[in-house]
Amino acid sequence: MTVLMVALMAMSASTLRTHSLRRQNRERAIAQNAVRAISERVHALSDQIRREEADWSEDLIAALSVGGSLGETFVITGLTPTGDAPSVGTIQVLRDETRSDADLGFELGMPRDLDGDGAADNTDVSANARILPVIVQAQWTGVSGDVTIVHPFYIIGY
Repeated sequence: MTVLMVALMAMSASTLRTHSLRRQNRERAIAQNAVRAISERVHALSDQIRREEADWSEDLIAALSVGGSLGETFVITGLTPTGDAPSVGTIQVLRDETRSDADLGFELGMPRDLDGDGAADNTDVSANARILPVIVQAQWTGVSGDVTIVHPFYIIGY
């Protein structure tokens, strides 16, 4: 009877752990798909603005800000925001070409000349950027605690 009880407890623990891992993988897949979809929408929006508008960088930054056509946050259905965050997903456009990779916390090749003037010394290139770094991030509270996925990339305005 004791052997049977030990085996049953081991199977129960294994089943619970498998279920938890399955939920973690599901959450991560949902977040990765949402981040990928938003990144594609940012690229499409950039391409559309580049074709239609004269002020590519200003119009794109406005579209990716509060009240813009895409905004600076996005909802990911099925995931819970961390703490008091208003949304799981955020979109950040870097306008300061003096920021470094160490400051950002990941490899993006910064500082970088974003406005094409030959120097990476401007703290705001909103009006005349030719290339913009974008950071799409998903941060949620899941079954294993707080989880973050960060996707940095560049969009080009020429």
